[in-house]
Amino acid sequence: MVTQKRNAEEMTGINNVAYDLMTVLTNKLEAIAVMEQYKQDAQGDQDVLQCFEQIQERDRKDVDKLKELVVSRLGQK
Repeated sequence: MVTQKRNAEEMTGINNVAYDLMTVLTNKLEAIAVMEQYKQDAQGDQDVLQCFEQIQERDRKDVDKLKELVVSRLGQK
């Protein structure tokens, strides 16, 4: 498994940590987008709507941190 990861790193030029960060970032961005639909579905149920808004806000903060980490890790070899 370690050899496979090392080979993947050599082939892509992206280290595993940077790749993992980009994957998590992508998932968070998708979650933020889909949450808009969930918020529409929750119209009329303030508790659920508020919960979805809070989740979305946390995801946005996570995205900000992930972006910083991705940029810093992509510069590393």
